[in-house]
Amino acid sequence: MAALRHNYRLLKRLAGKAGIVAAVKQNAYGHGLLAVAREFSKAGVSFFALESIEEALLLRGEGFKERILILSALFPRHVAAFVEYGLTPVVVDFNFAYALNREAVRRKVKVPVHVKVDTGMGRLGVPLKTAKDFIYTLAGLDNLALEGICTHFPAADTDRSFTVAQIKAFNALTDELAGQGLRFRFRHCANSAGLIGYPGARFDLVRPGLALYGIKPLPSSKVDLRPALSLKTKVIFVKDILKGDSVSYGRTWVASRNTRIATLAVGYGDGYPRALSSKARVVIKDAYFSVAGRVCMDHTMVDIGNRRDIKAGDEVLLVGARGGLCVSAQELADLAGTIPYEITTCLSNRIPRIYRNP
Repeated sequence: MAALRHNYRLLKRLAGKAGIVAAVKQNAYGHGLLAVAREFSKAGVSFFALESIEEALLLRGEGFKERILILSALFPRHVAAFVEYGLTPVVVDFNFAYALNREAVRRKVKVPVHVKVDTGMGRLGVPLKTAKDFIYTLAGLDNLALEGICTHFPAADTDRSFTVAQIKAFNALTDELAGQGLRFRFRHCANSAGLIGYPGARFDLVRPGLALYGIKPLPSSKVDLRPALSLKTKVIFVKDILKGDSVSYGRTWVASRNTRIATLAVGYGDGYPRALSSKARVVIKDAYFSVAGRVCMDHTMVDIGNRRDIKAGDEVLLVGARGGLCVSAQELADLAGTIPYEITTCLSNRIPRIYRNP
């Protein structure tokens, strides 16, 4: 929890006058939604970003009063939940907007909405070329309040010129709308990489996710983020094998010498990627040891050489740092051919989350 607080304070300073919308979607990037949201709430976060109604209702059911922005497109049948639970939608189509307005009229309330404009992500959002007409039509719906306008960066970490062009396009659109009397309280487009790498993208709100959890969205940046998550398991079995013996499915790993194999209580069923087979390293006691053979659903094997002091019950560090040794989520992502987002969000909910709050 100390790492979460540190990261939030650091990003808040970096954001300047812009407010923080804390992305806690997908179980707070695998870290545990309720505990993380409570910590950010105590730290002063007043706006959360989620993808699903289910997670939003979980927060409301636990008494969270903060604003909740739902980033994904949802169906018209969900509009009652938005009104009843005070959720703020990102609007990307007329069907949802009209249904939400009808529900708001029925309940005699005005619902704040944020309009998403697609400036290059190609996923959700009104195309830039039709955005003005779309927004003017929404402005005619009496029970919707056009509170925010946003876009999203697909390549803030890899393509600076494209991202700068997105910022310019977003600026031009909002300036033109403002010139015609349509101003938004909140303009926002910066994800973690946008917040750290593009000062001109901070606007009124920023939406950090990965950086809040201490994983650098721009590996080359000097920002002092502190990883909050470590992943641990235990050795459950140790045995000697001979040169030429194979380990795990497919016999893809064959011992080049007499050695010892430690079996760990973790597998791809827990979210430890199968793509790490014979690639990743773990920390046991005071040293790194390599994964041997294919990661199984429930087990992973490592080659511990001639270490006789490693026994069943010993702790194994899969992600984290200890005694000068470190295995980062970024390292595992690189080995697995993925991104650190996937490493943390895929951790199974059957893994106990233990929170330390010094």
